[in-house]
Amino acid sequence: MIDESENSLVQSLKQFQRFVRKSGPSASAAYTLLASVLFLGGSGLYADYYFNSSPFFILIGLSLGLIIGFYGLAKSVFKK
Repeated sequence: MIDESENSLVQSLKQFQRFVRKSGPSASAAYTLLASVLFLGGSGLYADYYFNSSPFFILIGLSLGLIIGFYGLAKSVFKK
């Protein structure tokens, strides 16, 4: 015989699994935004250090990172 607390635990875990499955695309888009900004911003920072041109390449890297990241976010949110 299954007691009531075990049954509610199973139901809670199933509900949690549904929430995680539905939030997958949004989490992926958020990680893409974060990774693109960090990677391209870091690449711009390195290029500025290498070419000794202080804010030029980091601004380009951050701008491209934001554009690519928000494109991925919009693609995930506005998916049909």
